[in-house]
Amino acid sequence: MKRTAYALALIVVLTLLTRTAAVSSSALQANAPKLIVVLVLDQMRYDYLLRFNDLYKGGFRRLIDQGAVFTNANYRHAVTETGPGHSVILSGRHPSHSGIVGNTWWDPLLRALVNVVDDPLQSPIGGKGRSASPVNFVGSTVGDLLKVKSPESHVVAASFKDRAAILLAGHRGDAAYWFEADGSFVTSTYYMPKAPEWLSKWNMERVADAYAGRKWTRLLADETIYEKYAGRDDQPGEVEGDLVFPHALEGRPPSAEYYADLRNFPFADEILLAFSIEAIRAHHLGRGQATDIFGIGFSATDTVGHRYGPDSQEILDQLLRLDQILDQLFQYIDRNIGLANTLVVATADHGATPLVEALNAKGVNARRGTRAEVDSALRQALAKKYPGVDGLVADLTISGEFRLYLDEDVIRQNKLISSDVEETAAKAMMSTGLFEVAYTRSDLLGQKPSNDPYIQWFRNSFFAPRSPNVMLMPKRNVSFTITGTAHGTAYDYDRHVPIIFMGPGIKPGSYASECGPEDIAPTLAKILGFDHPKEFDSRLLLEMLN
Repeated sequence: MKRTAYALALIVVLTLLTRTAAVSSSALQANAPKLIVVLVLDQMRYDYLLRFNDLYKGGFRRLIDQGAVFTNANYRHAVTETGPGHSVILSGRHPSHSGIVGNTWWDPLLRALVNVVDDPLQSPIGGKGRSASPVNFVGSTVGDLLKVKSPESHVVAASFKDRAAILLAGHRGDAAYWFEADGSFVTSTYYMPKAPEWLSKWNMERVADAYAGRKWTRLLADETIYEKYAGRDDQPGEVEGDLVFPHALEGRPPSAEYYADLRNFPFADEILLAFSIEAIRAHHLGRGQATDIFGIGFSATDTVGHRYGPDSQEILDQLLRLDQILDQLFQYIDRNIGLANTLVVATADHGATPLVEALNAKGVNARRGTRAEVDSALRQALAKKYPGVDGLVADLTISGEFRLYLDEDVIRQNKLISSDVEETAAKAMMSTGLFEVAYTRSDLLGQKPSNDPYIQWFRNSFFAPRSPNVMLMPKRNVSFTITGTAHGTAYDYDRHVPIIFMGPGIKPGSYASECGPEDIAPTLAKILGFDHPKEFDSRLLLEMLN
C-alpha cells in the first residue's frame, strides 16, 4: 500500500510538471545570468538588516548597498516552519497546494509522524542518514522548469538540513546535499546511484572534526558593541547552562553528540561554505552556456536563535560571522564566475518569536505556556463530552507547529461526528487562555469571515490530506519552549523576512511595496524568459527589473 501511494504521488507530480512545462517552450533570455545563487538564511528576521546595519562590512553590506531590498516582505501562510518556508521559495506555491504543511505531519496509515522529506524507497549516499527525497512535495520549482527548457542547466542545493537542501533542489535537481549525524555530507539514491568521487573525498577529510575543542568567542574584541546592539550577555531565558561567551562544543568526534552540537555554532556555516564552494567546482556551476541554479541553506542562525533568542549577543555575533561568510562566497564567485554573470537572491524561511524574558524586561506582557496545560484541558473536555471513549487524540504538537490530529478510526468506531469532536477540542484548548485562534477543518473549508485577519494565512497552510483536525495559534508573545524561543505563528515577527535580489538586470534600492517569498519563483522565471504559475495572492517583482 505504501509503494502504491508513493507511485500515485509520483504520477501526480510528473503530470503537474509536464503540464506546467508546457506553459512556454521558448529559449531562455539571451542575457540570462550564468548562475543564480539562492541564499536561504534560516530564521533571518528582516529587522536584523536594520538593527545591525552599521556593523555589516562584508556580504550583507554588499547585498544592502548593491541589491534590491524589499522591506515589506511577509510570508502569506501561517505555519512558519523550515519545511513550508523552503518549499515556497523556489516554487511560489502555498503549502495548501504543495502539501508541505509542516516539518512533520501525522500519517493515519502508518500511525506515526512523517518527516517532510521522508522517502523509505531511497537510501542515503555518502554516509549514514535519512532516506529522503522531494517525493512529498506536489508541484514544480523554477529549477524543475528550467531543467525542462534547458536540459544542460544544473540545479544543485546544499545545507546542514536535509529538508532545506531537498526542497530547494526540487524534483529534477541534479543533487541535494545535507549534513548528517555521522559528520558526513550525504545525498540520496533519488539523485544518483552512488557517491561521486569528490563527495567521498570530502567526507574522508573529516572537515567537521577539525572544530573539536574550539570555543565560540565574540568576533569583535570590543564587548561594549555587543552590549549596545544586543544588551547583556547573561540574559534570562536563554538556554540553560550555557548563557555567556565563550561557548564550548560538547562531545568529541566521531560521537553523534559532537555533530549534533556543531549545528548550534556558527562553525556550521563555515563548514557549509567550504562544502558549497567544492560543490560549485564539482558541478561546474556557472561555467557552461546555460543558466545554473545553486541553493544554499545556511542554518546556524536558526539554531543560535532558538537557544538564545533574537535579542542576544549570540545572534549578533552569528550574523557578523555570517556577514564574513557571505563575503567569502561572493569573492569566490566573482573570481571564478563573475558577479556580473551571477544573480543572487537572499531570503529566509521564517523569522523568530521574541524571547519571553527579554520582552518582560521591557515591560511587555509575555509568558511561557506548557503542553501540560493544553493537554489537561483537552483530555478533560473530551472525557466529559465522550465518556468511555479513549484514544481520540492521535497527535498533539504545541511548539513550533500548533496542531491537533484526531484518530479518525476511533471516531468512526464510536459513531461520533468528526466536526463535533473538533469543535469540542478547539473550545477546550481556547479555554486555557494561551491561544488567539483555533481553526477546525470546517472553519478552513468554509467561507472566509470578513473580519478575521488570520484565517486566509491558515487556509494557505491547509492541505486536507495532511493537515490536522485543529490548527492553533498562540496569543502574541506566548511561547511554549522551556528556554530560548521558537517560531511557527502568523504574527509579523515570524512572517516578516528579507528579500534581496542582486545582480545583472536588477535596480538597486529599497522597495516598500507589499510582497512575499511566494513572489520569488515567478519573478526568477520572468528573468529567465518563461512563465511560472503564480498564487492568487502573489505577484511579479517588476519594479526592480531594468
